[in-house]
Amino acid sequence: MGKEALEEKIALMEEKLAVLEKENLSLGHTRDVQEIQKVMSLHEYYHSAFMHQEELEAIWARKAPDVAFEEALFQARFVGLEAIHKYYVEFMRNFLFRSALVIMREWYPQLKDDPEEELPFGLAYMHTLTTPVIEVAEDRETAKGVWISPGYMTMPYRERLRAFWHWDRYGVDFIKEDGKWKIWHFFVGREFTSPYEKSWVDIALDDEEAYELALQMFKGWPGLSGVISEPLNPFEAYHPFKVARLKPRLPEPYKTFSETFSY
Repeated sequence: MGKEALEEKIALMEEKLAVLEKENLSLGHTRDVQEIQKVMSLHEYYHSAFMHQEELEAIWARKAPDVAFEEALFQARFVGLEAIHKYYVEFMRNFLFRSALVIMREWYPQLKDDPEEELPFGLAYMHTLTTPVIEVAEDRETAKGVWISPGYMTMPYRERLRAFWHWDRYGVDFIKEDGKWKIWHFFVGREFTSPYEKSWVDIALDDEEAYELALQMFKGWPGLSGVISEPLNPFEAYHPFKVARLKPRLPEPYKTFSETFSY
């Protein structure tokens, strides 16, 4: 084979190799997106079963020092696993879930459940995931995503067990730890909560006082003392007298996390 023919063959091989590398990168990106969707879906399944401790252990970053959970409903951000545990595990279990259990046992004394049970019967959280926009960094070490989440809740409220519509919006940063995608910064903003039989327009106008009371109860719970940080993400729930805005901020293509913002 002559020198010219050999050079042509090498050039062709290099061209094919470049195409393969590009295809492999695209396949890797697609796999990343699917894995990230799976992580978010697991969050919803764990949350629906009140398995918050198991969720933190399974799908949250354990090595990143600034892992964070931001709850727009309560105007609070929790930074670090200890602070997140105080809210997402201890507050939820010791305040919300057990309070509901006490109420349900009072309302339905004829129902004989396990006296050692810590989870209330009748309580339900179901959040789904739609409209994902996911951006994986070029270095494939971090990623960002947003979702809209239609859902429902069932809880004891005003003397009876009641059904509610509940819609959220998520903005989440993900990071790879030991080759696995994990939740790094988690933001959730409530779009609205309304009784099944009542319009979210009416509830936005009628229940402002009840919301302020709930906010005071949350911030006054002793177990959260010293672990609440100021939120990073501006967010307003639906209100009939306010203009709808793009929220949360959408992810944009980026090379590495230092080039982008944090949820």
